[in-house]
Amino acid sequence: MTQPPHNELALALEACLALPDALEWLDPQQRAHAHELLDTLKNTPAEAALAQIGVFAKTASQLAQQRLAGLRHEQDTLAGLIRKNREVAERLQEELEADQWQSQEAWKSFNIARKLIARQGGVLLDSLDSGRVERLVAGNLKEILGSPTTAALSQAMQSLVVQAAALFESVERLDRQIKVLVEAVYGRFNGLPGFTLSPPAQPNLDDYRQALQQLDKKTGEFCRRPIHLVTDKNSLAKKFGLEVVTPLRGLFTQLRSETDRWLKESVTPVQAQIQSQKIGLEKREEDIRMIRDQIVTLGVREEETAIALARLQQQETVIARIQALVENGQELDQL
Repeated sequence: MTQPPHNELALALEACLALPDALEWLDPQQRAHAHELLDTLKNTPAEAALAQIGVFAKTASQLAQQRLAGLRHEQDTLAGLIRKNREVAERLQEELEADQWQSQEAWKSFNIARKLIARQGGVLLDSLDSGRVERLVAGNLKEILGSPTTAALSQAMQSLVVQAAALFESVERLDRQIKVLVEAVYGRFNGLPGFTLSPPAQPNLDDYRQALQQLDKKTGEFCRRPIHLVTDKNSLAKKFGLEVVTPLRGLFTQLRSETDRWLKESVTPVQAQIQSQKIGLEKREEDIRMIRDQIVTLGVREEETAIALARLQQQETVIARIQALVENGQELDQL
């Protein structure tokens, strides 16, 4: 009877076991058995091991087919994930770039408006500066002390409130201009996605106007008191200072303080929202980087799978060769 060449079957099995990651998908016991079969082939006639080698080759082939199917499925899955992640990353990148451009334009607009508000606000605060009020009071006191008649004295006292009212009207005009500008800023930004803001409450100038009107009324009553006809000017000026000038100073001091606070806070909500959106954009940028890193990781795994698939196909070819040699030997053995 003719047997398959002894050396050819041994060489095929040895080649199979010598391949990179040879039969790693077999359990340790099966791999050990394969080495035992190789030793048997080398030390005994081939026919003694044909049946066992046939069983081994069949088992190895089945496991290889299962492993191949698993690797091909993994390869398809990885390709799908990479494609999907790329699509998501590209879409998110386009949306991010559009929002980044919008954010940059919003920041430019905000800076222009903030500088304009600061400039006009500076003019408004200068109008409310204590030095201006003190100059007004000092000039009025000089008129009071220099008044030659009671009528002139009363006129000088009432002149202080009239001048203060004129100053207050100029403050109101400036305040209205700034208010229009602030409202325009909020209107501009509330038209953008994600902005629903309201400006901080302004000082209520109606309250200050009413307080000024009360001081005007009080000044008139002060000037009409009969006792003032027999009071010296210095004492009268001191009493006027306590009853009218001191409240007037307090009124403008408080108005300046409230106005200064409001100007500092007028666009703070807008700035905070822009900063919040900037942080959100940075977070989205980081998310996109993470997706791209994931694509790289998937790509590495895809390459590893392709290498494993190529090696397994090589092993499968050798196993098929072993099966062919075994089948040929069994057929010749039957003859």
